[in-house]
Amino acid sequence: MKKILVSLIILFLLTGFVSAADPVYQKSVLALYKSSEGQTKAENEIFFYLSRPLKEMGLKIIYWDIDRGLPGESVTKYSRAIISWFRGPSMRNPGDYLTFLDTMIEDGKKVIVIDNLGAYQDKATGEYMQPLRLNSTLARLGIMYHGDWTQDGSLLEITHKDSEMVEFQGEQIVKDSAFFYKFISSDREMDIWLSITRTDKDYAPSPVIVTNRNGGFALSRYIYRVEDGKVKLLLNMKKYLMQALFPLPVKQKIAILAESNNTKAQDVLGFTESVLRRAKIEYAVISTRDFRGMVPFDLNPFTAVGLILSSDNGLDSAILDQYLDNGGSIVSLIEGRFDKLAPFLGIKEERRDIRASTGYRIESGFFTGENVSIVDRTVQWDPGWGIPGDNAEILATDYSKRIPLLWKTKINNGNVLVWNWGNFVYGEFLGYILESFIFIQPIGVAATPALSIMYLDDWPLPMYNVVKNPITTTDTDFYTEVWWGEIKELLNSWKQPFTSYAIFNYNAMTKPPFETGEFFVAKGNAPTEIAYEHLDTGIELGLHGYNHVSPTLQKSSINAFVWSSKDEMEIGFTQAKNEWVRLLGDYSLPRTYVAPHNIISTDGIEVLHKVFPTIKSISTLRAGEGEGETHDFGPHPDFPEIYMMPRMTSGYIFTSEIKSGAVSGIVGPGLWSHFIHGDDVFDAHRSQGKSWDELKTEFSSMLGFVRKNYPWLRPMNAYDGYRAMEEFDDIGTDFKFSGDDLLVQTGAPGLIFRMRFEGKKIKSITGGTLLYTYKSMDAAVIQADSPEVRVEFR
Repeated sequence: MKKILVSLIILFLLTGFVSAADPVYQKSVLALYKSSEGQTKAENEIFFYLSRPLKEMGLKIIYWDIDRGLPGESVTKYSRAIISWFRGPSMRNPGDYLTFLDTMIEDGKKVIVIDNLGAYQDKATGEYMQPLRLNSTLARLGIMYHGDWTQDGSLLEITHKDSEMVEFQGEQIVKDSAFFYKFISSDREMDIWLSITRTDKDYAPSPVIVTNRNGGFALSRYIYRVEDGKVKLLLNMKKYLMQALFPLPVKQKIAILAESNNTKAQDVLGFTESVLRRAKIEYAVISTRDFRGMVPFDLNPFTAVGLILSSDNGLDSAILDQYLDNGGSIVSLIEGRFDKLAPFLGIKEERRDIRASTGYRIESGFFTGENVSIVDRTVQWDPGWGIPGDNAEILATDYSKRIPLLWKTKINNGNVLVWNWGNFVYGEFLGYILESFIFIQPIGVAATPALSIMYLDDWPLPMYNVVKNPITTTDTDFYTEVWWGEIKELLNSWKQPFTSYAIFNYNAMTKPPFETGEFFVAKGNAPTEIAYEHLDTGIELGLHGYNHVSPTLQKSSINAFVWSSKDEMEIGFTQAKNEWVRLLGDYSLPRTYVAPHNIISTDGIEVLHKVFPTIKSISTLRAGEGEGETHDFGPHPDFPEIYMMPRMTSGYIFTSEIKSGAVSGIVGPGLWSHFIHGDDVFDAHRSQGKSWDELKTEFSSMLGFVRKNYPWLRPMNAYDGYRAMEEFDDIGTDFKFSGDDLLVQTGAPGLIFRMRFEGKKIKSITGGTLLYTYKSMDAAVIQADSPEVRVEFR
């Protein structure tokens, strides 16, 4: 018995918790019957009891006699689900049939078993299937078969029932049903509608009518009862099919409907997937090729729907109509020209012509924060053709306030949020995308690494003992007597650690022999002394390079000088390593790297990793243009031991662009990563002609804005930030709903998540700590103290 139990546990681990593939969207279901049991295409229980509710759901039925053999791909490819209703326990080749059901589930099709599984026994040989084989299939439906059959109704009791589901036309009377098999649950997320227990046995109740993400199972004799020659359905067939095929959401999950043949749409989809993954939000992508197979209830399982569509694109408007009628939330992420979908996007009419717009104003209330608004004068964007209806709430416009950029509309029982531009093709707006989904849902929640990371780029750097405008002292004196002390003091006052990135030369040499010496020109050997100070005081020191030539073999407008070969690039990095070891010791070799000009190619990463195996994290940019310039957060696809940590913003001046980038980074990927240069004051473009005192004041305002609106961010240097990101990536999370409560299940304590919950208030938090609650909106940030956090609202 112990061996059998161990085998069952192993089987559950291997097969019982297998998640379903992406769902199949077809307008037919495959109905299986057995002619050997007196059933025909027009005379079978599926035809009698399921055809009407299936038709009402927009589905057709393809009937198949399983006694003819297994249906081939030419039949199954047009079906989204397999439904069986067999009367008896046997068939020919039941093992092949069970494998067929396994394959269907793995292909994303639902399997619904009503009455008898029909595959317990081989009709030809009389042999019974082994429980282990049966359970490899049944476990996918959430149950495992343990036998222990009885027909003694006096031994049976109902332990749980959902009367609306299982007492449709009559009461469940176990003494009359008098039928029991022992099943155990193998799916934590399964819905149990009826469970029975044996009073003479000491084990958990047996779930006999269930549904899960792969379909459902309903045991014989609890489905209907014959009284006075008439069939009384105990199981509410329409409700049961709806739950098995189109279950309402029990956790946060987002559907993304995206054009598959549109480059812009695919770019926006890529950024959308990236930010949802980082927020640990489950999602599914439905492409235009699936639209023709969709029916009105297909969006039921989702708490929100994102549209990346520039036109109707074959999507049946009834699908959005039904979803909104159920109280759903929709976000449209790109501008377009809509016809039948227009009413469900809050569009009342079309514009006569389209002109490019400049700048934008996003009012307070959209972004998480204390009355955070963003006004930009320069961003160019093209609006769509739609004009929002009179009942739309305009949340953003162009700078002139004439063209709506973002509006929210209540339609049916749901809410719609529409972005009237195409600028989500740029990575700097990641947070705008995620915030849209958090904003529009009744309860929107996102995991966040919650970090603020500061980079001092090109520091320490060569100093030349020369006077450069606008500073009246030498560059060496400015760096050592003014900038370095004041920037440390400013960052320390905000409790913000930082990482400096040393660079040894600014020559453009890419061929050996490589000269050195620029680093040692300064009075008092200042760069070296500053590097020593870093090591002595525990300030992290990273690498910026031997010189300021990007590690790439390809020229660009930004990168005029390039390496001619990987070998010469390796010699350059080796020169930097030798210089580092000679000056600072090999114990202090850098752990993080910032690419010059924010450009590094795959070749460059390969060579850097070879020469500096101590480097675990590389920073470039998350958004921008040019070869090798943009990377997502996370392990590099070709070098998984290297973690890419793109930076979101830079500079001292708190412009609208910097404000947007900071907010977008914090409410999107979940961090503010910012870099500054000591020599910005000497650059007329980067300083915009401001003095150092003015730049310092602007930078202080920037830090103050971040701390005021996002006090829950954890200040770190670059290496600690990379480690925190790795830890965050490893944590599994589910955001579930239990009545009016939010249930956050996480793989490890310490996870931080933020929520928006318009019109609600937090009543209690169990298993977590409230880090911050916003005064100007219904939003909060919580840290998990245990694997399960429950947030109760009122």
